[in-house]
Amino acid sequence: MKPLLVALLALFSLAAAAGGSAAKRVTLWNGTDLTGWKLHLGDATTDPKSVWSVREGALRFATKVSGYLRTEKAYSNYRLHVEWRWPKDANANSNSGVMLHLHGDDAIWPKSFEVQLKNANAGQVVGMGLDIPDAPMLSNRKRAPRFADASEKPLGEWNSCEIVCRDATIEVHVNGVKQNRVDKLPASAGTIALQMEGYAIEFRNVWLEAL
Repeated sequence: MKPLLVALLALFSLAAAAGGSAAKRVTLWNGTDLTGWKLHLGDATTDPKSVWSVREGALRFATKVSGYLRTEKAYSNYRLHVEWRWPKDANANSNSGVMLHLHGDDAIWPKSFEVQLKNANAGQVVGMGLDIPDAPMLSNRKRAPRFADASEKPLGEWNSCEIVCRDATIEVHVNGVKQNRVDKLPASAGTIALQMEGYAIEFRNVWLEAL
């Protein structure tokens, strides 16, 4: 086979592979509104429009009411990418999370696994009414501690969280640092949610790729 033909076939193969990867990506937040999501608040008297806004392409929560924004669709076997940041003047105890495999009725809090985004503790995995085998029980919940020192950036800067959910396993990287892996989980599918715990927080670039 002629060298030029070999080179062209290689380029076509790479292009096809790249196209296939892009085709698998699902943008969960469209950067504009809450299409594809459902908002649940612990205080039903709260005006939903008062708790969220969009600023410079980022979804901002600013409410003292507990709640979450969850996808309307359920997912399994995926790689999830989420970016978040706290305000520069955020409280040191600022708390939020990414909730996975939600199922059952909406409630504060629903059955799920939470990837903790709490300031200085991002990467811990918490069983919200679901068991994490071998994880210690702390404050009435199974909590799998981080593998490494906190890998978050200073307040006001964007962080990234990569979460791989494969069958009964969840693996978490925070800013490129592997912070957790839990397995033998009793749930492997469900909706995905961004948590509100009374602190201002922003999210952007929320998408997943099927595995």
